[in-house]
Amino acid sequence: MRLLIRSALLSLSVLAAMAPSTPLAAQGEAAPELDALLRSFRSLPGLSARFREEKHVALLAAPLRSEGEIHFAPPDRLLRRVTTPTRSVALIADGRLTLVSDGRREQFDLTRQPLVAGFVDSFRHVLAGDREALERSYRIAYTREDDGRWRLTLRPRAAPLNQFLREMTFEGRGVQVRRMRMLEVSGDETRTEFYDVDTTRRWSPEEIRRVFRVD
Repeated sequence: MRLLIRSALLSLSVLAAMAPSTPLAAQGEAAPELDALLRSFRSLPGLSARFREEKHVALLAAPLRSEGEIHFAPPDRLLRRVTTPTRSVALIADGRLTLVSDGRREQFDLTRQPLVAGFVDSFRHVLAGDREALERSYRIAYTREDDGRWRLTLRPRAAPLNQFLREMTFEGRGVQVRRMRMLEVSGDETRTEFYDVDTTRRWSPEEIRRVFRVD
């Protein structure tokens, strides 16, 4: 179940960096461009994507591989569904995290889970376009190449995030994230590739009931 909680945290960081406002650390001459991107992000209607993931654990000889999908419906409904090799679901909605795996279902109140809540708050700061709030939680480094490729690195400043996470690095081009690397304090590492990313997803009430279910 600890691995499922980590997966939910990973989903939050992924979605926070997957929309048009990804260049959060642009400064100086890029500030007007950043402001425009953040305004665009605030109007994000929703998001869907598929992913392939490898988790490298120090005690295991081979990485753990998985595939699945993630979905976001504003203002705070987030679902991560692993489809292979085994099925599991993590849903964040209404201030709660619900996990289902191997026939087990658990629910957590985020007010009692400071680590998970820290990721949720960071996600909300990105959606709100609140760069100052983000910088209170993370040290941010951002570089961009002439051909449009960029790299964004987030390093948590304080507990409890810095007790679990060393850094997250995102790489992409234009408005699309292509890869993510998450390095934990333990040395464990997760690498994720994204495809079929839709940052213009609009959810009908029926689709929300069908897609954002935990079973």
